[in-house]
Amino acid sequence: MSLTITQKSLYIVIYNATMIGRSIGKTINKNKLLSYKQALFLEVVILCKKMDNRTLTNKNIINSIEKLSKKHIISFGQSQKAINVILKNHCLLFEKNNIHSIKKELDCPLDSIVLKHLNIKSSLTKMNKTNYIKIQNDIQKNLKYKYKIDLDSIWDEQNINKIFIN
Repeated sequence: MSLTITQKSLYIVIYNATMIGRSIGKTINKNKLLSYKQALFLEVVILCKKMDNRTLTNKNIINSIEKLSKKHIISFGQSQKAINVILKNHCLLFEKNNIHSIKKELDCPLDSIVLKHLNIKSSLTKMNKTNYIKIQNDIQKNLKYKYKIDLDSIWDEQNINKIFIN
């Protein structure tokens, strides 16, 4: 199963809307940014296929984050945000059956808003794999969230409340 043109287009919109490229663009030069985007979306396609086939594991996600980080010389924190945001949206938009088995494999996309909520004084550019795994484990231990990605609702609420009036 391959991603549709609509799905691919949506993931580019998500990438741009969450300002992932802006953060990464500060770290690598513009010529290398296209190469990074191509590699990112290749990893996303592979991970989404695994999600659709119910074979996705958290280890697959960590390995993809690490691969992008090393290949493009960007922080683990920056790589994780791009992958985690897109996987979260793929799960919520396209997974209909047994979504809970997939949600348990997904990590919370970390950004400055989530880190601030967790009282973590760090930035994505300084985050390494060890810090990342510790933060994700701490989120999992928090009884308020059934799944780690549920914590990402903090980002959603903050940004949605700026636009929509309740």
